[in-house]
Parts: sequence; C-alpha cells; structure tokens
Amino acid sequence: MGYCLLPIFHSVRCWILIDLNRSNWHAWPVPSSDNEFELIELNERAREFLLLDVNESQKNLVASVAQSFADALFPPDYPEGAPLPWIRGVLWHSKPVAFVMCADPTEKQKDPWLWRLLVDKSHQGSGIGRFAVESVLTRYRDMGCTRVLVCWAPTEGNAGDFYKKLGFVETGEKMEEEIVAEYKFS
Repeated sequence: MGYCLLPIFHSVRCWILIDLNRSNWHAWPVPSSDNEFELIELNERAREFLLLDVNESQKNLVASVAQSFADALFPPDYPEGAPLPWIRGVLWHSKPVAFVMCADPTEKQKDPWLWRLLVDKSHQGSGIGRFAVESVLTRYRDMGCTRVLVCWAPTEGNAGDFYKKLGFVETGEKMEEEIVAEYKFS
C-alpha cells in the first residue's frame, strides 16, 4: 500500500504519517474536528491523569505523573533555584492521554524548561506528544521567550530523537547526567 500523510489540527501545522502497510491501519482514528486533542489545566480532573502509564521499557526514562506532582510541590534543589511549575494534561475525546509539566522562567532561571512529558502507552504514536510539545513551544514563544530547554537520559530508548525531530538541538551541556537540548525561536 504505502504511506498517507494526514493533517491533525487546524490551528497548528501538525501532520501524522500513517503506514498503510500495517495490518490495523483501517482501525486507526481519522483525525477530524471531533477527535482533536485538547490541552487542559489540571484541577478537578488531576486525579484521572494519575492512571497514565508508559511502556515497561520506558519506566526508567520518564517519571510517573504522581512523581511529577510530588516534584512540583517539593522540587529538587537546583542551583538556579526552585522551578515554577506549569502543569497541563492532554485529552483526546475528553479522555486523559498525556501529561506535560514545564518550569516557567524565573528571575534565576531565565529560560523555560519542558520538564516532563508522559504519553500513555496505549496512545503513543498518535501525534499526542507532538501536540503537547508544540503547545508548549507556542506558549513560550507568545510569552516572548527566546528558547525552551529539555533534557533526556543518555540511554537507549530515550526521547532524544523525538525532540530533535521537533527542532531541538543539543547544547553540549549536561544537567546532572542528562543531555540538554534547546529549541530556539527565530
């Protein structure tokens, strides 16, 4: 058969490449205005996101939502000071499918960080991660930031290739043992 490129969103330039050779291609949801993703503030629905989980092989690469909540409330001691968390969830058909947590700029930490991104194992490969990252980038560009930072563990199966496809470039810096990358706004 081959490949098909489908647009996912109207307001964000986002496409998904579908391999039509896969046996279950006909069961994949076709993106439409009825099934777009939605970025929401986590308030009364926050507990629903605790059920999100990653594949077993990813558990050592991304913190759980519960751990992320704990780190937001009781942040690690960073040299640049305590981060200012910005936490959101991603819904698809009104159901929780992903969690994103950023560290907003502060007086000491001038650049925002994409601190955590977790896409539920049953929804990976659906464009949800791309949607979450592009939403984060749009927010910080609109705030006048010049760049957004992210980091990943230097181990097999990390998210480095994913972030690089979205335009992040390694800076050569390390945060603890993790590789730091930046997305620069032009």
